[in-house]
Amino acid sequence: MAVSSMEQLRDIFGVVRDVNKKRIVLFGKPGVGKTWMAKKLSDRAIKEHLFDISLWVFLHRNNDIRALYKIIARQLSLLSPNDEWEVEDENKEEEDEENWENLKRKISEALSGKKFLLILDDDGCKVDIEETLKVLGTLLPLDQNDMYKVLITKAENDSGHFPVDARFEVKPLPVDESFSLLKERMVPSIHEIAGVNDLTKAFVEISRGFPAEIVMIGKVLSYFGQQESGVQTLERVLEEASDNENYSVAHIVCTKCQLLPTGILIDCCWRGSHFYRDYASVHYNELITYWILEGYFGHIDCIEKAYQMGHRALMELTDCHMVKREEAGYVTIAKSDLDLDDFYQWGIGGTARLGLATLFDRNSKGFGRITWQNGMVKTLCKGTKGQKLATLMLDGNRFGGEVLLDLLMSEQELQVLALFNPTVKLLPSPLSNMQNLSILVLRGCHFLKDINIHLNLQSLKVLEISGSSSLNIIPDDFFNHMPQLQSLNLSELQISSLPSSLYTLSELRWLILEGCSHLERLESLRKLTNLIALDLSAATSFESFGDKTFSKNQKLQMIKLSKTKIKTLPLLSSLRELTHLLLSGCVNIDRMRSITSLTSLQTLDLFGARKFKEFHDSSLETIVGLKFLDLSGTSVNHLPSNISNPRHLYLKCCFQLKQLPSIEGLAGLQVLDLSGSSELNTIGNDFFEHLTCLRVLNLSETSVESLPSLSNLYSLRQLLLSHCLSLRTLPELTSLTKLEVLDLSQCSALAEVRDSSFEHLLCLQRLDLSETMIDRLPPLPNPSNLRSLLLKKCANMKVLPPLTSLAKLEELNLSGISSLNETGTAFLEYTTNLRILDLSETQLVQLPSMSNLQSLSHLSVKGCPKLETVPNLGALTKIEFLDLSGTAVRDLPPLHRFNNLRQLLLRDCSSVKEFLHLEMLDLLDPTFTELPYGISNLTNLELFDLPKLKNKQGAETTKIESPLEEPNQHQWHISCWSFEPIMGAIKHHISMRSTQFMELFGENPSFLGESVKRFHFLVHPSKAQNGYGSRISYHNEILLRDIYFQTREFAHPRDREQSLEIHGFDSFPKGVELILRHAEFLFLVETPFVKGLSDLGAKNVKKIKVCWIERCREIESVLRLDKVENIAKPEGKAAEMDDSAENVEDFSHLMENLEILWLSSAINLKSIYSGNLQGGFRNLKCFYLAYCPILLNVFPMCQKLENLEVLEVKFCDKLETLFEHDSATLPKLHTLHLWALPNLKKAGCLVPAVRYLRVGDCPLLVNLMSVSQYPENLEILQIKFCDSLETVFQNSTSSNRILPNLRKFHIWDLPELKSVGVELPHLQDCCVRGCPKLQHHLEVSNARSSVTK
Repeated sequence: MAVSSMEQLRDIFGVVRDVNKKRIVLFGKPGVGKTWMAKKLSDRAIKEHLFDISLWVFLHRNNDIRALYKIIARQLSLLSPNDEWEVEDENKEEEDEENWENLKRKISEALSGKKFLLILDDDGCKVDIEETLKVLGTLLPLDQNDMYKVLITKAENDSGHFPVDARFEVKPLPVDESFSLLKERMVPSIHEIAGVNDLTKAFVEISRGFPAEIVMIGKVLSYFGQQESGVQTLERVLEEASDNENYSVAHIVCTKCQLLPTGILIDCCWRGSHFYRDYASVHYNELITYWILEGYFGHIDCIEKAYQMGHRALMELTDCHMVKREEAGYVTIAKSDLDLDDFYQWGIGGTARLGLATLFDRNSKGFGRITWQNGMVKTLCKGTKGQKLATLMLDGNRFGGEVLLDLLMSEQELQVLALFNPTVKLLPSPLSNMQNLSILVLRGCHFLKDINIHLNLQSLKVLEISGSSSLNIIPDDFFNHMPQLQSLNLSELQISSLPSSLYTLSELRWLILEGCSHLERLESLRKLTNLIALDLSAATSFESFGDKTFSKNQKLQMIKLSKTKIKTLPLLSSLRELTHLLLSGCVNIDRMRSITSLTSLQTLDLFGARKFKEFHDSSLETIVGLKFLDLSGTSVNHLPSNISNPRHLYLKCCFQLKQLPSIEGLAGLQVLDLSGSSELNTIGNDFFEHLTCLRVLNLSETSVESLPSLSNLYSLRQLLLSHCLSLRTLPELTSLTKLEVLDLSQCSALAEVRDSSFEHLLCLQRLDLSETMIDRLPPLPNPSNLRSLLLKKCANMKVLPPLTSLAKLEELNLSGISSLNETGTAFLEYTTNLRILDLSETQLVQLPSMSNLQSLSHLSVKGCPKLETVPNLGALTKIEFLDLSGTAVRDLPPLHRFNNLRQLLLRDCSSVKEFLHLEMLDLLDPTFTELPYGISNLTNLELFDLPKLKNKQGAETTKIESPLEEPNQHQWHISCWSFEPIMGAIKHHISMRSTQFMELFGENPSFLGESVKRFHFLVHPSKAQNGYGSRISYHNEILLRDIYFQTREFAHPRDREQSLEIHGFDSFPKGVELILRHAEFLFLVETPFVKGLSDLGAKNVKKIKVCWIERCREIESVLRLDKVENIAKPEGKAAEMDDSAENVEDFSHLMENLEILWLSSAINLKSIYSGNLQGGFRNLKCFYLAYCPILLNVFPMCQKLENLEVLEVKFCDKLETLFEHDSATLPKLHTLHLWALPNLKKAGCLVPAVRYLRVGDCPLLVNLMSVSQYPENLEILQIKFCDSLETVFQNSTSSNRILPNLRKFHIWDLPELKSVGVELPHLQDCCVRGCPKLQHHLEVSNARSSVTK
């Protein structure tokens, strides 16, 4: 009979009470709860005053006497972070010894007269307990027998020669306690899911009653229970557990639940030496700091957020027992036995950027005790010179300019410095002599341009300078004074070559040059004999190495050359330790030199190396460690005769591969993917004979006509044969008893499946026979585990077998099966777990009650014209997609409880009674809210396809031929949005099909000018293009735009009388031109068909007052008058609806009415206009231009812009001037913003009325503007980061000129600025920083002002 944990606790505690029992051992299997039991005993003993305190010592550490001092002192609260550094201060040996003696004295005083319980947690380590107690005896009063008791936890019932007084085996939890613990650890709502309770019982059985296992099972159930196919996944997990004696719940949590960043997971399972796992315990804050430095959380824009991510990961690892908690916030990384097949391709260190765990050794101290606050991470050390920071990590966007310089000047003894996203353009000068610095990380240096500084960093071991788009030269002697450098990361720099001093770094182990897109060549690496990792991935210009062989780099374990231009590799034959060779996307490599000597190689990735044809070696059998081989997208036409037993073999889209003969050495293969290899037509008869471990076989989109025998594939889970157009027959499948997925969709030549094929496939969960020629479905297994049965468009299907046994079915697609009307759908009463049901185009007349299908989320009966009712439709409150199009349904239930409904399609449902009195024009009124059946209250509804409505005259709209019904035209929907700015929650907006809109237009072509005088139409594709298609995405676009307009000096007109937005089309949506010509406000977002507004037709855009163009990647000119393509010309019936009599288009005065122009993210924009523009832009008031990387100037000729008031130009990389000729005058311009224009040399215009002038990050700008027309109205002047600027206002005719209205004057980091050019008034808000050459005297009048040269 099982013993409860409380009974065990009671029995053991009875011995703890016994004063004669001094040494007690708790033993049991790992994970059974020994430490948990010891904690319970300790808490109870202290509560009942048997002891005053408990002291824990974890024996798996390498504990010397001083480590034990600190362990005990922490638990007695005798060590602050400062004290920990103090006792480790090595400045003076005498002081060091004095500190340790002082700590020993404090421990003795703290324990004086107190009884303590000493707990030695062995955890399976072979540690001499007697020897440990002798060491502890020098620190603790173990000679006083009545003052202490020793409690020992061990994995085995063996204490060696150590005498004990009692032994207790900790038993697993009984079933009822296991259930209770599991219930505590699960999300409460999971219990409501069908099938989960049965799974819970099965998981409890395999947990063995171990608390650690049960906690992890709770995580697994909670995670997958909330997924769409979670129950199926959990069943597969159970099956794997029953088949595998080494089953591990931790493996499922780590690899399937996606609760941990990939980098951290790989890091914890690192097979090699690992400082944090092998040599020491670490405070959890330090471990999180290590993860952040390695880049495991991706891009960091806020240190606090990264820390929060780290803390969540730590909690998950603790629950999985991959990290073990110890005293005072210290943890250790447990040695993991997880076999992470899915991550072989990542290579040594996974996603690590620095490889710190391989660089630290037993004598390293790590980062020390970490504190986090206000964008800063720091540790304190205390030596003879007082308190100094040892580790400092900063958010660069919070600490910049002089603040950063001052901080670094005051902390010259730093050992670790990391700056994330620093705003510096030059390396901070205080770095030059930080003699103690061992780690320097400058990550995301977007503004860094120059590192020409002498760095004397003799102790530096790790250096990262990454992310600069402007840094293209590293001084040749840059690394001369870094002799100990072991890790160097220069990712994403624009350098074309490396300095010669790098090639002498003999201690270098990690060299990361990822994303250095201009780097073409590496010189000889012969002196880098310790190199273990070389990463050049995404160095897209890289072509060659200076060495012909890697014979001097025999420690190399990883070479990453993915997406480079490398054609020939140096000889690899000497790299016996190489585990990863990554060459994906290397389009020039055509042949692989001999690699048979690479016996440690685990991953060889040639994915996308399209010219690669063959291996030099005819056989790879000597590469015994090979686990992952990817040749997808290559030109191989045959494989080596022996591939040495990989687990994963990918040959996707190998178009030259026609035959697959038998290959030796594949007995351990688990995944074989040949999908897309369209010429493959023959597979050897005995190819699959020895592949007994194969789990996934993918032959989709190949040309095989038949398959060899699959009878030995006992482990096969997935057989994927989709789009095998030539496949005519299937082999016997009865032996595939573990098969879960069989996909034969669109095997259009497959006409027959053997009667016995499916009966024995008891594990089958998904069967897809869509668009095959089969005329009957063989009997299905009974009982059945089938979750998905897809028979879409099986036009020849005559007979369906009984489907009443499919109780677990979740997805059923019988669309297009005409015989279903005869068979009937009574079986639906038994499929109570259905989530997706598609019976469209089946000619059904009636359906059974829907009351048993309350889990249904997707229902389609489209194209069943005789179907008049869906019984108990109101019971489907979880429905998300409901398509009743083309049915005779007369009524709907109230839909106010259908909170999940996202798409409601009622197209051609002409009999729905509540819509009979609605008019189409009502739906074009944004204030209209009274849709029937409560549809207006469905807040999640994204698409509502309307039935036929009446026009204004009361007659039903007649179907007309529209341009949208012509072949190859995109379908679109149109909705009317509010005239007021969109704020807060998403409101419902009715979406009308293009055909309906065009029918309305056909009946009343003039309705936009008469019946509908105000409109804000949004036109979007019926099906998503370019990432659009969601009502939420459109709402967010409009919301952000409204926020922008409300925060700028120029406000968007609130009324938006006639507004049209076109989102996300690849080509012009035909018919929209009829709306376009009535629009005054035009918004074009993600519409690549637009090359210029003139292509939309002069008469279509002549009324435009506001034009917003965003992410239109093909636009070349806003107005192309020299080359016009009228892509919006009406055709067919749309041309007949065209009420314009104008036949000849006049472009000479195009856009005369334009007042506001917004243009951003136009990556191919070359000019604002081309050709002869006579009157265009004369009324332009506001112009915003951003992210146009190839634009050279804004206006190529002296264009009359007498009404321009606001001009903003930002992030245009090649822009040299605003106006090509300097004679341009903007008499009404009051706001000018110029920002991040790296090639801007001059403004080229006069702005006499300017009031707000802001300029930043324009490094080539020498003089901002002339004052020949005096800017006496200037109120705000802000200039930052202009390296070459010498004067603001040039050619001043009078030194007495003053800016009387100037109230805000900010100039930062202008190293060449000598004068402003005018006199400044008595300033209220003045800030001058980093302007060492400025000679002007500045007066300031309050505390907000500061002048620092």
